[in-house]
Amino acid sequence: MMMNNYSNFTIHLEEPHGEKYADAPDDTLGELSHFELGLKLFCFECDRPVSIEIGEEKLNVFLDPDICMLLEDELPKKLSELSQGKPINIEFVESVCITLELQPLAKDRISCNLKKFGYLSPNQFTLKSRNQHFELNKTQVITESKEFVEQLMEMALNGGYITLEEKQEFLMPLREIAPASAIS
Repeated sequence: MMMNNYSNFTIHLEEPHGEKYADAPDDTLGELSHFELGLKLFCFECDRPVSIEIGEEKLNVFLDPDICMLLEDELPKKLSELSQGKPINIEFVESVCITLELQPLAKDRISCNLKKFGYLSPNQFTLKSRNQHFELNKTQVITESKEFVEQLMEMALNGGYITLEEKQEFLMPLREIAPASAIS
C-alpha cells in the first residue's frame, strides 16, 4: 500500500512460536527495578515474532531480545523525539543486524535508511553491509509505533508483569506526541 508516494510502514506481533532459546531473565544481584525485571520477564515469557514492514522489505525480529532491548533503550522517548523533528536510530543487533536511521525531512515525511550488516559467511570475518532508502509518512510511522508500544505495555500490565503506575510513567513521553491530525 502506498500513501502519497510514501513507502508503507507497519509493525505488528505475530503468533507465538513457543520456542525458548535462552534462560529466563533473573536479577540475583537485585540491580533491576520491578519495572525493568517485569519488562524482561514479559518479553521472555510472551516471546513471539514481530513483523516490521517497510515498503516491500519485511523484517522479522523477536519480542525477546530485539523489542525488549528497544524498550530498555526508552523507545517512547525516541518516538517523542522523532515527532518533534529530531533524528533517531532504531537498532536490532541480536536476531538480525539492522539499523533504521529515521530522519524527519519535512512536516509529513521521514527519510528511512535501512542498514543491514553482518558477515559474508560463518567462516569469513569480512563484514558486509547493504543500505536501502525509503521515504515514509511521518504520521503513519509514529502512529504505528506508538500503538505497538501501547499494546505491549497493556499486555505486560494485564499479565501482571508491571503495575499501572509503571506503565503510565513509561508511556509518558508518548503523551507529548501530538494527535495524528496535528502531526502531518
